[in-house]
Amino acid sequence: MGAHAVDNALGGVEPEKLTTLDSLPRPPIHSLFGWGVFWTMPEVARRHMAKLGERVVVDIPFMPTMVFTTSVQDARAIFLERGGALEFNDALRRLSPHERVLGKDLIDAFGGGQHDQVRRLVMPAFKGRALRGYERAMVEATRMRLETWELDKPVSFYRLMKDLARDVIMSVVFGVTEPERRAALEDALIELDTAIGSAGMMGRYFASMVMKGKWLPFKALDAAIAKVDEVVAREVEFRRATPAEDKGEDCLSMFLMFQQQDGEDGFFDDQILKAFMRMLLLAGYETTATTLGWVAERLVRHPKVMEKLDETLAVGDETYLEAVIAEAMRVRPALPITIRAVEKDCRINDLALPAGTIIVVYVNAIQKAAHAHADPERFDPERFAERRPDPMHWMPFGGGAHFCLGAQLSLMESRVLLRTILERRRFAPDNSPDERQVQHRSLMTLPGKGARVTLLKRD
Repeated sequence: MGAHAVDNALGGVEPEKLTTLDSLPRPPIHSLFGWGVFWTMPEVARRHMAKLGERVVVDIPFMPTMVFTTSVQDARAIFLERGGALEFNDALRRLSPHERVLGKDLIDAFGGGQHDQVRRLVMPAFKGRALRGYERAMVEATRMRLETWELDKPVSFYRLMKDLARDVIMSVVFGVTEPERRAALEDALIELDTAIGSAGMMGRYFASMVMKGKWLPFKALDAAIAKVDEVVAREVEFRRATPAEDKGEDCLSMFLMFQQQDGEDGFFDDQILKAFMRMLLLAGYETTATTLGWVAERLVRHPKVMEKLDETLAVGDETYLEAVIAEAMRVRPALPITIRAVEKDCRINDLALPAGTIIVVYVNAIQKAAHAHADPERFDPERFAERRPDPMHWMPFGGGAHFCLGAQLSLMESRVLLRTILERRRFAPDNSPDERQVQHRSLMTLPGKGARVTLLKRD
């Protein structure tokens, strides 16, 4: 068995040549304090762990042992593993709030034998013709929103993008244009977002880590989820009563078609449909808002990049725009890690992993490796101006079987929204210090000041 592989048994490598967890470095400070640093000062944690080596063990009381790896060979092996030794859904269940918000059935669908089937079923909604059909709604939503933004004074671009991306995702996912139904959906989404971002949710989130994935009751979240599901149910009822020729090309219409294809006794019942809608509505705008917030934060501090972007967009060339977005996602990935739960004793290349361990692919560190990128801390879109990012050194969407379903949609949305904004607005240069990266409730890394920018009217 060669490199870049996971073996479900510990055989295949001579025992004396196996790397064990006991032989790996650990942070010299108390791990609980180190975990706090990871959340509050992620770049400090990254630089500190880089001094310890490619693999670092983090032990936190009452939580699984975590192994952070920045090895590209390990990452490749983890992404290619298909034998059941590593599970994505169980890692989400143990260390993230996804199951509490999306439900057990949908999280289960991301692991085991159902995963490939579900992915094949829904993939048409996130590529090709479907994406092209979403662009007009994205442009219209952007043009409407930008007319309401304040000019000539600092604003949080991340906050603006949250509102805009929510508008876009409502149009793309639901296709709702009727004012009353759209307002009901927006109110439900804002209520759910508020509940997820509350101190009560954060406290329960950290408690769930200690309680092995179990969650304390939270009535505010339950009520918000029920409100979104009620809106979805009404919309589904409306669509089913609407003649086929009047149905749009939004995600909900496509998912109803997927449900028909899956059959009466299939996996895709109405509960799963509601959970998917929740996932798309939440993930679809939070990630985009974070990415575009970081793009703006980087652009205002790099006026030469902004100047070239203006020049290329003026002649209809979006190649450099794509490079700007890709580079922002490299130096400021919205999701700095991806995780897998070790289901049974196995080895990743030469590393022996006992069942119960969490293996963490440290995306933020891999993307800033000096051997992969010259001057890796520098924001330099020229890296990707004439070549696509190497997927083993650029992985903001993860990799392998669990590569983000909405990756193409997210990239397209970021490109269309930013291009449409820059047609009518420009960013004032800013020589203030870089905004600090702050870990968010959903593991996302946000600009510490909300991506403060000053928008100017374009002549």
